[in-house]
Amino acid sequence: LLKGEHMFKKLVYWFLSSQLLVFICSFTFYKRIDLLCYINTSFTIGALLIFFSLSVFMLRTGFFDAFFYGFQRLSSRFDGEVRPLSKLVSIHVQMPFLTGVVMMIFMAIALFLQSS
Repeated sequence: LLKGEHMFKKLVYWFLSSQLLVFICSFTFYKRIDLLCYINTSFTIGALLIFFSLSVFMLRTGFFDAFFYGFQRLSSRFDGEVRPLSKLVSIHVQMPFLTGVVMMIFMAIALFLQSS
């Protein structure tokens, strides 16, 4: 498989899984499935995916390394080598971020349909 095809298949898998989660959460929390429940639930899940992805991205850029280093130095259990926080975080967040963005696009389309 080409890399682009593999990435597209992963995105479709993530998106379909997230839509299933939206319907399960809509039915669980609202006890019904309609357009307004879909909008509310997909916004919440999409925003959480984007927030999680951006948080991990910030950790991986080294933004918090100085704070983490300071806390390690102040800790009484600190005995060994200091490893920066950005080296400890190894999660890839491209798919959750793209899924969150696509969910927000679908939520905006549903919101437009709801308002018209």
